Formats: sequence, structure tokens, C-alpha cells
Amino acid sequence: MSGETRGGGFLSGVLLGVLIGATLAIVLAPEGGEDLRETLRGKAREASGRARDAAADFAERAVVLAGDVKAGVDELYQRGRSMVDEVTTNGLDGVAGKE
Repeated sequence: MSGETRGGGFLSGVLLGVLIGATLAIVLAPEGGEDLRETLRGKAREASGRARDAAADFAERAVVLAGDVKAGVDELYQRGRSMVDEVTTNGLDGVAGKE
């Protein structure tokens, strides 16, 4: 769950940075109107690519995390199943080691 929060925070940070950068570019740029628009288009494409890369990285990490969680759940299930089988076979005293 915390990976989702960090990934979402990162993406929000990227988008906020793009917005601040675009605003500063408009205010501080010594370029003419058409040149400025072309520069901003290029920066927007670049930022969009970075955001896509960040989203893909986040998705990849989520898949890995889901696999890890599934493996942990499977292991716990098997351990629980083993305990149930042991209780069924030996009774509660056998599980507690009181044989």
C-alpha cells in the first residue's frame, strides 16, 4: 500500500514540477511568441514522456509487489492447511507437542 502512496506522490510531484516550469518559462523567457510556444510544446512532450515512464515504472513495481504478496499468502495458506491436517490426524494435543 505504501508503494501506491509513494508512486502517486511522485507522479503528482512530476506534474506539479511541469506546471511550475511552464509558468516560469512563460514569465522569464526572452523568446518571441511562436518560439516560446514551440519550446513549451517540446517541454510538454518531454514531461509527458517522463510521466508515462514514471507510471510504467509504478505499474511494474505494483506487479512485483502483488506477486510477493501472493507468494506470502500462498505460504501462509499452506502452513495453515498443514496445521489443519495435523489437527485432523493427531488431535489438538499432537499440534501442541503434548503427545
